[in-house]
Amino acid sequence: MQPISLVDLDDTLFQTKRKVPHLSDDELVLASRATNGSHSYMTKTQQAFAEWLLEATQAIPVTARSSEALSRVTIPFNSYAIVSNGAVILDPDGKPDAEWAAIVSEQLRPLDEYFGELLSVGNSAAEKLGVSIRSWKVMEGDLATYVVFKENDGDGSRLQEIAPIIDKEGWVRHHNGNNLALIPPAVSKRLASEFLVKRLRAETPDRPIIGYGDSVSDFSYLSLCDWWGAPAKSQVTDLVAKGITAAM
Repeated sequence: MQPISLVDLDDTLFQTKRKVPHLSDDELVLASRATNGSHSYMTKTQQAFAEWLLEATQAIPVTARSSEALSRVTIPFNSYAIVSNGAVILDPDGKPDAEWAAIVSEQLRPLDEYFGELLSVGNSAAEKLGVSIRSWKVMEGDLATYVVFKENDGDGSRLQEIAPIIDKEGWVRHHNGNNLALIPPAVSKRLASEFLVKRLRAETPDRPIIGYGDSVSDFSYLSLCDWWGAPAKSQVTDLVAKGITAAM
């Protein structure tokens, strides 16, 4: 019985070169090409782990990356994929799952204008504070799924000052490094994972599910898994370590 693995990508299986400055080019393996030249790389250990996942499990990426960004990843996943933070499930043939698309798009299409308002507020705040940012709607085809803010020159520490606070119920304001995303309730790694796991377990209910992720937001789907893990250097590990220290 082959386990199912739900695995985050960025900062779990690979990272940009600036996050591993102690490693030489010979110690890194290209994992994803970036349109801005800031490519991502696996360490040799991460490469071995990814190879094991592909060989031993039905490995399913669960990522904030869009379908297009996933296509630039060199790891040869050949199963389903959950992309754009759960807004889209790609079938093994690489096409959006029609059933999931119908569920999500009905809730997202009325939000397109509001996404634009959020970007406008964030860009105005950045201009007033003198912080250079880039921001955009994450698109899947013609469907806007959520919005993202990044600093152009900084490390992302000022994004909290820029991205607007949303008082609408169920929205997530997720900040990890130089990435701040404003995500509506319809877009959820957990909801997409629940939907897909139910399908995959329909014929074999006892298939083990293993999860891996680095970000606090990944707890949303990690908590669905029978077992889960995180990189030694990650938001998840830091949070767990603090909790253990506080309990001692």
